[in-house]
Amino acid sequence: MSPPSSARSLASLTALVAGLTAACSSAPVVPPNATKTWPEMTGDERAAHMHEVVAPAMRTAFQAHDAQRFADFGCKTCHGPGEQDGTFAMPNPALPYLDASLVYRKHRKATPEITKFMWKTVEPRMGELMGLPHGDRGVHCFTCHVVKD
Repeated sequence: MSPPSSARSLASLTALVAGLTAACSSAPVVPPNATKTWPEMTGDERAAHMHEVVAPAMRTAFQAHDAQRFADFGCKTCHGPGEQDGTFAMPNPALPYLDASLVYRKHRKATPEITKFMWKTVEPRMGELMGLPHGDRGVHCFTCHVVKD
């Protein structure tokens, strides 16, 4: 005998709310092929995760977007001089500076293809690969790009 439809509906609604809450959470989660969250990882663990998981996935994404422009995709593509000096510091001043005022709207007009790619592909994928949310509480434009004065 199955539960009454109202009980099934309540159970479905509860499951939906729990799923949405988890999806919208700003707490870090353990990223793919890792055993710790990004903040819990040591520098060596982060470097290994970037090398083994993040870089190959992002290389694929960037080259799918523009194979010629990103033919030599590697650590330096995102980290610039931080790749050479071993700091890997972000945001990277070698990347284009972004205007923080209505950032998406302004940059979408000036450079629509790369802006859409960054916002719709790079940010969410980086968040997923690092176990961090996409948006203000995680991976966003100014994670990588310096704010233009």
